[in-house]
Amino acid sequence: MKFFVIIIYLTSLNVLPQTGIVNYGEVQSMEMGAPIGPDYRAILVFNKDNSLYVTRKDSLEGGHIREQKSYRASSNRGFTITVVTNPIGFQYYYKTKENTLFSRDLGFDYVKDNTIDIPWDITEETKMIGIYKVQKATAHFRGRDYTAWFTSQIPLPYGPWKLVGLPGLILEAYDTDKEIYWYFKNIEYPTKQAYLLKPIDNPNASWISFQDYKKNRIEKSLDAKAAGKMIAENIGSSKSNSKLKKLDGYIEAFIVEE
Repeated sequence: MKFFVIIIYLTSLNVLPQTGIVNYGEVQSMEMGAPIGPDYRAILVFNKDNSLYVTRKDSLEGGHIREQKSYRASSNRGFTITVVTNPIGFQYYYKTKENTLFSRDLGFDYVKDNTIDIPWDITEETKMIGIYKVQKATAHFRGRDYTAWFTSQIPLPYGPWKLVGLPGLILEAYDTDKEIYWYFKNIEYPTKQAYLLKPIDNPNASWISFQDYKKNRIEKSLDAKAAGKMIAENIGSSKSNSKLKKLDGYIEAFIVEE
């Protein structure tokens, strides 16, 4: 009887979902045209059911960061960026079965997003990232054209930020000019840090929808653009005749009509 119980116990251990953790670099270079901006540390913790992506968190950087940094693009245009982290970070928790992503996003909004449906086009092109053979996929998602490299050696549909839905773990991803660029550092799979994989703690009574989040971001971006436009007009800068404006100051680049 004891032997039978031991067999059942060992078998149950084998079918428990294994947890893994990926360490990425996240380079944010919005409007710079090249991957020259702040390079944040990021992690993706995952099992067969859920994943949690975290970036710009104090503890990942070894302490709080808030500093001004200057960057210069190949066009010789200069950028001054506030590099900043916070105690909780930006978090993105994906539930596979529900195809729903919960996030603590820009502006510290707590968002429930069930509209993620990325139209991935998987190509035959492959390369190696570390010991992993990865395959190329492309898609247009939320205002940017992405390239992602995923490995079928870990057949789980996760990746950095909101990039999900491929038949393997994404190890590298970027948009056309690498204004947003995620690169692979290392992986521990299985990991002893399974305790890190937990839902986002929302202090609010409810989550806002992605539609409301998008509306809020557009309004705030337009207000900021309007303030900048007034300054430009006061110093005699030329105005654009385009009626469409691309708000690409963050990863999601929304197109709006002025």
